[in-house]
Amino acid sequence: MILWKYMAIIFVSGAVGGIVNALMTDNGFTLPRTEAQGKINIIRPGFLVNIFIGGVAALVSWGLYGPFAAVFIIGGTNDPGITSTGLSLSSLVGALLVGIGGARWLTNEVDKKLLRAAASQAASGEPSDQKALQISTASPAEALKISAQ
Repeated sequence: MILWKYMAIIFVSGAVGGIVNALMTDNGFTLPRTEAQGKINIIRPGFLVNIFIGGVAALVSWGLYGPFAAVFIIGGTNDPGITSTGLSLSSLVGALLVGIGGARWLTNEVDKKLLRAAASQAASGEPSDQKALQISTASPAEALKISAQ
């Protein structure tokens, strides 16, 4: 089916966007890894996850708004004169989008815990204008490392 070929092309195009994002962030082309900071383990996704997420995001956008959005991919019929039920491409990628949003919510909750731990460590330590400036522009994981120094 030609739909799968289009989906592959869209995914690869989005993956290229993920490569560009990896270049624009401090991650660069590092591999996924876990960093331990005291009792906290921090997962750093690296460029491979950036590539995957870029591909998935492009596929979601195209699936929701592209020319095949209403096409049934499982069950149903694509005959406009017949009413039936099935799984359309837009329903499938809409579910994928909700999954990404849920995962992002979970990530934000982890980031809040990291920032709370960083704030607690920074508040219990000696005041430092240099650390305060570094923390103000750092990611949550970096903020925790800075506050622990």
